[in-house]
Amino acid sequence: MNKIGINFENVLAIKKELKLTVPETLKRLKALGITSLDVNLDRLTLDSYYNDIVASGFEIGSLFCFFHLDIQNNVQKALSVIDFCASKKIKEIMVLCTFKSYSLSDVQILKQNLRRIVKYAENFGVKIAIENVGKQGYFASEIAPTLDVLKSVKGLGLVFDGGNFTLAGVNAKDAIIKLAPYVSRYHLKDRALRYEQGALLEKTFSGLDSSVVALGEGDSYIKECFLEIKPYYKGVPLVIEFPFTQENIFDAVQKSAIYIQTELLDE
Repeated sequence: MNKIGINFENVLAIKKELKLTVPETLKRLKALGITSLDVNLDRLTLDSYYNDIVASGFEIGSLFCFFHLDIQNNVQKALSVIDFCASKKIKEIMVLCTFKSYSLSDVQILKQNLRRIVKYAENFGVKIAIENVGKQGYFASEIAPTLDVLKSVKGLGLVFDGGNFTLAGVNAKDAIIKLAPYVSRYHLKDRALRYEQGALLEKTFSGLDSSVVALGEGDSYIKECFLEIKPYYKGVPLVIEFPFTQENIFDAVQKSAIYIQTELLDE
């Protein structure tokens, strides 16, 4: 069974848009079939949202955090995050590896550190995954270096984001064909190669206008990628995601939830 989720940053945007409390917003989303959240580490450790999430009956499907993992000292910080997740029964950590270099020495350090983190997490039944980030110059914006790291670190997963690949000028269908065996979570971000009125305008790496739109309305091949993932992980979690600074997204989230139910899961 595929759990349908949403990024908690988008929950907060909807809360502001609809002028609701967090519990009220989560109730509205649960009515759409959304029951899982991807949550930034700081929202759980610095802000007071954890109790609202738990009381609303939502699962924290994945916690995400940013680390420069080509720096040795950051490994201990990552291990402490694993301890935190184990205490909260959170089963996946999305580690965003925020380094730009892809020199041989940096890559070796990155792989070594990820191996240590993955091995430690396995003691608690916690999955470690990286995401293909949509930032110019970052190694995980391209297929080959992302695949290299995944092949080199046994047990490491991938949070696949077709919209981020579209932003980077990479065809999401080409990416998923090579990366599907490693996918542990699917971020449903449908990026249109045009400006959509009311959406956030973002330039692709090649300078084209783009916007994240409701699922099925963009150019990130949402359904095609899902069908590539299914043979490897039939129950892959499906997470709706919009840019964190994008406002007035509730209508698009509603359309996206319907798209998931009718186009992805009704087969």
